[in-house]
Amino acid sequence: MITHQIKKGRDLKLKGAAAPNVVESPLPAFVGVDIGFLRGLKPHPLVKQGDSVKAGTPLFHDKGIPEIKISSPVSGKVAAINRGDKRALLNIVIETDGKMDFEIFPSYNPSLLKTLARDKVTEELLGAGMWPTIRQRPFSQIAHPNQTPKSIFIHAMNTEPLAADIDFVLNGKEDLFQAGLDALTRLTPGKVYLCVSPNPKSKALTKANNVEIHQFSGPHPAGNVSTHIHCVDPLNKGDLIWYVEAQDVVRIGNLFVNGVSLSERIVAITGEGAPERVYKKTIIGAPISHLLGTNHLSGMRCIAGSVLSGRIVGLNGFIGPYDSQMTVIPEGGKRHFLGWLAPGFNAVTFSSAFVSSFLPAGEASVDTDKHGSDRAIVLNHIYDQYVPLDIFTYFLIKAVMVGDIDEMEKLGILECDEEDFALASFACPSKTDVGGIIRKGLNLIEKEEAVNH
Repeated sequence: MITHQIKKGRDLKLKGAAAPNVVESPLPAFVGVDIGFLRGLKPHPLVKQGDSVKAGTPLFHDKGIPEIKISSPVSGKVAAINRGDKRALLNIVIETDGKMDFEIFPSYNPSLLKTLARDKVTEELLGAGMWPTIRQRPFSQIAHPNQTPKSIFIHAMNTEPLAADIDFVLNGKEDLFQAGLDALTRLTPGKVYLCVSPNPKSKALTKANNVEIHQFSGPHPAGNVSTHIHCVDPLNKGDLIWYVEAQDVVRIGNLFVNGVSLSERIVAITGEGAPERVYKKTIIGAPISHLLGTNHLSGMRCIAGSVLSGRIVGLNGFIGPYDSQMTVIPEGGKRHFLGWLAPGFNAVTFSSAFVSSFLPAGEASVDTDKHGSDRAIVLNHIYDQYVPLDIFTYFLIKAVMVGDIDEMEKLGILECDEEDFALASFACPSKTDVGGIIRKGLNLIEKEEAVNH
């Protein structure tokens, strides 16, 4: 087991951590399969309103690569196919029948998974609609099944504020997790790297075979996929690296061992505004309102993910395919009389502008206020303190803003994702969305590559 010590970054300690117990959430009346979180996908529906589906029935496929399908997480009836601007597909809503009837796929003896042909593993994942669990770098989009990565990373730790404890989530799932690992090793001629937090306790992580285990200690973003790739198997131009979330490895193992496409997800309900801060066992596509309830949420913001890199979903949203955390925090907008004169004993800050920066660190409260107006970026050392990747952050931002693709690539943007710059955005005195700038750069390069091909 190899250990990496990350020095750059910072932990944001917030109130509202989830208690270490799992509450099973009942099957909701409706589930929604959202499209927007699946980067690189051009969806085309395969069902019509009123069609009956089982758990595992394909709902839509990718226009460019029809083999990539997204399947229904439940059995029931297609209640709605919602579209947005220019008839772009937004989501498909399924009315559940409460039975959870499954499409049946081939199952395998776990001892044979280490010898399956790559084409067979790919075929089974595509057929069950589970291929989108595998994403690639660069661009953090769904992996292309006809390409071969130089390595695969299993993301089995998280250092985001109040993030789900993967060690806790995997307890009791050792066999399925190992089966998923064995299947994934067939997809690359290189290594499969299992990235974990220091001193993991779950046997799924400590007893994992057929993979190379790496421990990462230090402040956030020590748990980010980009940090792991940068330290273990750096990405060069022309390389492809795939990565999979730990809970999805369990789903992949379940598909090969039991022959069903299970959409179970354990989600940490966190944040000061959450009515019940626990781990909830639910399914992908469950409504946020079903997970959180509607009481006591007036004046609160619901975020899928953490306060640093999550997305606003609201009570009308659904659990996305990669979500493992919900954060509920108070909305801001309150004015404080002579607030600019306040010493800031309870202020959350990364600078020395407030008294709180000199006090012992404790759990802090946050709301949605930016606490300042947007201003021009001032060149200083702040960003580089919170980005452990070996890149020049300010120069990369400049290259993105002027659209210089060659310079972006030279400065290492292909290793990055916007989540890697969430701390820099939080600490920025100019209130600049650094991560958003990086995403624009990645989108520009991806678009340029699509045109050239």
